[in-house]
Amino acid sequence: MNRTETAFAAHPTAASKIAALLFSLVVSALLAPAGAATADATLWDDQSRSFWFDGPGLLLNDEERERLLGLDESGRAEWIERFLSRDPVSETPENELAVGIQKRKRLVQQTFVSLLDDRAKLLFLHGPPTQRQPVDCDQTFRPIEIWTYGGTITPRKSEEGSLSLVVYQPKPGSPFRLWLPLDSKRVLYAQEMEYWLEQFHELRSQITGRRFDLSLCRWTRAVDRVTGIKGLFDIQDDRPSNESIARWLEPPRDLGAWARRAIATPELNFAKELDIDSVEVAFPKREGQRMTTQLTLQLPAGVGLEAFTEGEGDPEYRVGVEAQIEMNGQPFDQFRVRFKVEAQTEKPIALVLDRPLRPDSQALFRLRVRDEISGATAVLTQGVDVPGEPDPTSEIPISEDVVTAIIEDLEVSRIAGSDGIILVPPTSDVVLGLWRAETLVTGDRISKVEFIVDEKTQLTKSRAPFDAELRLAQYPQEQTIRVEGYDDAGELVAADELLINQQRGELRVQISEPRRGVMASGQVDVRAQVVVPEERRVVEVTFAVNDTVQETRDKPPWSATVDVVDAPSEQQLNYLTVKAKLDDGTLAEDVRFLNAPNFMEEVEVDLIELYTTVVSRSNSIVQGLEESAFTVLEDGRRQTVSRFELVDDLALSIGVTIDTSGSMLESLGEARRSAKGFLESILTPRDRSFAVSFSNRPALLMTRTSDVAAVTQALDGLRASGSTSLYDAVVTSLYYFRGVKGRRALVLLSDGEDTASSLSYREALEYAKRSGVAIYSIGLNIGRLQAGVRGKLQELSKETGGRSYFINNADELRAVYGQIEKELRSQYLLAYTSDRPPGEGEKEFRKVEVKVKGGAKARTISGYYP
Repeated sequence: MNRTETAFAAHPTAASKIAALLFSLVVSALLAPAGAATADATLWDDQSRSFWFDGPGLLLNDEERERLLGLDESGRAEWIERFLSRDPVSETPENELAVGIQKRKRLVQQTFVSLLDDRAKLLFLHGPPTQRQPVDCDQTFRPIEIWTYGGTITPRKSEEGSLSLVVYQPKPGSPFRLWLPLDSKRVLYAQEMEYWLEQFHELRSQITGRRFDLSLCRWTRAVDRVTGIKGLFDIQDDRPSNESIARWLEPPRDLGAWARRAIATPELNFAKELDIDSVEVAFPKREGQRMTTQLTLQLPAGVGLEAFTEGEGDPEYRVGVEAQIEMNGQPFDQFRVRFKVEAQTEKPIALVLDRPLRPDSQALFRLRVRDEISGATAVLTQGVDVPGEPDPTSEIPISEDVVTAIIEDLEVSRIAGSDGIILVPPTSDVVLGLWRAETLVTGDRISKVEFIVDEKTQLTKSRAPFDAELRLAQYPQEQTIRVEGYDDAGELVAADELLINQQRGELRVQISEPRRGVMASGQVDVRAQVVVPEERRVVEVTFAVNDTVQETRDKPPWSATVDVVDAPSEQQLNYLTVKAKLDDGTLAEDVRFLNAPNFMEEVEVDLIELYTTVVSRSNSIVQGLEESAFTVLEDGRRQTVSRFELVDDLALSIGVTIDTSGSMLESLGEARRSAKGFLESILTPRDRSFAVSFSNRPALLMTRTSDVAAVTQALDGLRASGSTSLYDAVVTSLYYFRGVKGRRALVLLSDGEDTASSLSYREALEYAKRSGVAIYSIGLNIGRLQAGVRGKLQELSKETGGRSYFINNADELRAVYGQIEKELRSQYLLAYTSDRPPGEGEKEFRKVEVKVKGGAKARTISGYYP
């Protein structure tokens, strides 16, 4: 240890921190990638820019970099061609350098977007590590990873001969950096933990017990071992030097040896390449201090996108674009856009991206374009010279079929005027129990506000603040909340309303009033429910009697009063039709007879669908059974199966609900990774998924979508804190399945007893039984003595046809998710029509049982409500 390092260890003063920072800046400058050295390379031609920014530039020494920067365009192209034509291993017929560069470039492109991240540099220079271990201990460390070459590492020991490095993220959203001893150990710790460790070191003689970080994170000793520093300041004699670690980001000293290693890089399962015909840039307008920068990526006709057909809809392409913008060698912005377009092969397809950038600047776009159906991918970089003034007349030559991203906005109905009232929407898509309705009132006239729930006044307030606690339905259902503001004379001044717990799913209209079989004439009140698909909105709902439209609504509530005259004869029947039209022209309707004679029964036949898993006595999945092996019983009576099939090809809707309470602190990182791997593995383009987290209350992370990447990315930002609202989370998650038919499953992960829900366990269980959604519950570190918690998770799964799992630590999650995936891919569908007469036991729970021949056991829902 040199004197400077000894001073840092003994005296963690402000001066030593500044000195360490200065050293760090110097080394960072020396290790900066070629792209960070100058902004001029941003505007080079495509081949030169790719060489400089996408990896090969890391192979150049300082002299070569300076020489390349000083050349003009033709000189650069010639110099790069000569460099790539080198054959440092001349005794073989293959050019190992050229092949190795391509292999490493593809490896980096598949893993990271930008070489600003030191992990990407390590991959290009040294290939994939033997082990890459994320350390997910949010309250102990910043985001860090341990990369090990030549062996493996565990929390307690390392394999002999292995070499481990630490990479860390200095702040959220920034690239990961390779940790150096001169950075000091403190940069790896979370801010609060750094403070507590300083106190521990200063008061070590007065404190008994272990360091705080050792108690909170099981990987702390491994980090101590890799860095050679225990805690903040206890530097070990055998700790690695700055030089030995910094060398990992330096250009190779022997290019031939590097080429031999690079060409031996394991072949990954690379997706086929997607062709991008051209990239055009325009600057149509300036808004304030930002210039709108428009990139148009044109895919040639017959580009090879794979079409996907959902249900009875038209074939469509789905293309996702991930982008990272760099300015002056630093990250500036990153975003993700998804495009959908009607499938066709005759014309080119243009993907248009708009982003605000600084005027008079240069930016580098790193783009990853991926066909979500085939997996074909294109990775490219594009330099942009942003002008100081816009060019509104600029036109980009693109095809007539331009794909545009669709953004769905939540709209709130408002009555205009200088005196007004606005009802603030809830922060959650699903609202339970009591909801505090808050209003914003403008002007001086409003002195009284009425709060109306489903057209019934629930509360009136005569003085500010005009907020109120409103009681909603016992279980979440679509409800209309309206506020009306009156003046002192009782005159209506302004009003506002919104729809909560809106139903989303496959388009469907259902008449709820008048009830089926009711004789109705004269003034008849009609109410309907409309289930709306994601990304669509209702244009109008019409109410017609005998095909004559009487009322039209363009916003909820979907209710009206219609005139029904007595039918002149039994041969002429009055019938009510409610029809919904969406913004894309799609229609759906429901019909109800209003004066059907006694001898005529209006029958609505519903198939009861039982998604069933069959297991042997050893609890292994049983496949290949025929219909004759099954018997279906409803309330003990045998039913006739009208549909039987395996469900391999049927669409799946799956929700992932993760406990993020404080007790999940050490396990949350592995829980995130396992859930992401599960979704990526099981979902196909026809499937949909969503994600929910819960601590003090449930929170929707990503709404139901076929874009699995959007769901997995939504899991990245999870942090552990707060209490546990398990029962509210169950009901909230199940409500996101509303309007969805077919295969549905909820995967629920929790590690403890409910402490914060507004609903009781019995209410959550009852709602789960009504939902028809299979719940796969995972209890993490819930001991056998916690019989109450285990029993509730087991009952939730058993009653809904799922399965419960109990594991001791998060490392077992991958295996559990693998079992769930296997089960969901191996189910049988048995459908039947109940033999109970219409109207009999309409509100009673009907118990269902499936029996299998040969001693196997079938798991399905325990019953249903008609």
